[in-house]
Amino acid sequence: MRKGKDIIGKPVVSYNSGEKIATIKDLIFDQNENCLLGFLIDESGWFSSAKVLPLYLVNAIGVDAVIVPSREAIAPSNDYANIHRILENDNILNGTRIMTTDGRDLGKLIDLYFDEKTGIVEGYEASGGMFADAYSGRSFVPAPQALKIGEDVAFVPVETVGLMEEQVGGLKAAIQNANEKIQATAQIAGAKIQATAQVAGDKMQETAQIAGDKMQETAQVAGEKMQAAGRAATTRVTDTIVDRAAQKAFVVNKVAQQTVNLPSGDRLVLAGETITTRVADAAERLEVLDELYRAAGGSLTDPLRDRFDTTIAGLTIEQAQGRRAQRAIYTPEGYIIAAQGQIITAQAIARAKATRQESALLEAVGLSPSGAAQSQAGTLATATGDRLQTTTAATSERLQEGAANIWDRVKETASDLQGRSAQALEEKRIKGALGRPTTRVILDRQDEVILNVGELISHKAIDNARSAGILDVLLDSVYTEIPHLSLDELRAPGTGNSAL
Repeated sequence: MRKGKDIIGKPVVSYNSGEKIATIKDLIFDQNENCLLGFLIDESGWFSSAKVLPLYLVNAIGVDAVIVPSREAIAPSNDYANIHRILENDNILNGTRIMTTDGRDLGKLIDLYFDEKTGIVEGYEASGGMFADAYSGRSFVPAPQALKIGEDVAFVPVETVGLMEEQVGGLKAAIQNANEKIQATAQIAGAKIQATAQVAGDKMQETAQIAGDKMQETAQVAGEKMQAAGRAATTRVTDTIVDRAAQKAFVVNKVAQQTVNLPSGDRLVLAGETITTRVADAAERLEVLDELYRAAGGSLTDPLRDRFDTTIAGLTIEQAQGRRAQRAIYTPEGYIIAAQGQIITAQAIARAKATRQESALLEAVGLSPSGAAQSQAGTLATATGDRLQTTTAATSERLQEGAANIWDRVKETASDLQGRSAQALEEKRIKGALGRPTTRVILDRQDEVILNVGELISHKAIDNARSAGILDVLLDSVYTEIPHLSLDELRAPGTGNSAL
């Protein structure tokens, strides 16, 4: 999603030649289709038509420029009938008041948000109106399917108001926010425990290294091997948590807090010295980059905490749906995940997941597991407890409904288990019947013989009996005695062909 005014003023650069060929002057919007068709490059004059850039010819909209295949992407508006018609009508959106069809004022339209691939308008930025933010005075109006823009007023359906109302409010919101923030506090505590464990691990490594040094004094060869193994293990742990490129980027221009020595005993950098790019390159080449990273103040617990928060955000991002974004969320490329004042939709959550902005989106709606949640969790929990006392009846009723639902699920589960048990028992009986003779004649519904007395039960007979609805009759007619045959009875009466 892109914001219209963020595009105005951007240079247009040709991918073919690499030169700047124009500047975006305005947006070309089709109100009937609720879609952005392209951009105005030059307004029409006495003897020339306007120059335009259709959206479908744009390769990319970047932070600093709009990229097009070549100079030919910009053409007279006469070449595009739909764009030329819009320019002739001279529709002006800026300043148009947005009202519902039942007369509720939603503010003045000052900008629009659109999908950069399709041009579909997802919403409008409005100034003032019944949903205006107290701080910025702005609100986000979702783009309706039907938009009627007049000379002074743009009408939207009544349903638009429902889409602008935050879906979590009142007591329910207070309870839910308290629970979420208490949960966030528990998660933060877990992260801190994990971080403490990591620090303890680091201390243990340091202790092990000291022990290795002392052992080296008594057994030089064994000590060197243990030190090398510990060194390699420490390097692997650091590289797993923090990428080597990130380690190098972190240490450059930092002041070393302690001296770093090379495996040969030479000093790489002294405590108090500024770490240069040359020193960082040498540390990487000589396999002591992780030591240099820690000497520069690099932490292993912070990246672990960031990964933990990112994981939690990915699991809880759906809780942002229906809440209002308190600020706009941008990707590093300038792509808008959610606009300020926008009610978060499933589409916005999908954009956040696709661009790894789950934590930012949660923070924008006030659900981030941050330090603020920890400080406010106790107060919110107390306030929630007081409110819960006044709603005991409602809570009891909900619990009864929940118990009824649970009982229904238990009955469904029991019924399902019973069906599975019966099916398993039937399969067991079928396996026991196969290859055994019957004790009576088995007839289908038309009195056709499926098996005679003494005939062996086969898979085909089982299928025929099941199709006729008499499988239970067949399974109840299985001869289960064990026959006792002598060797003489098993032996063929003759030899050669007569035996066959």
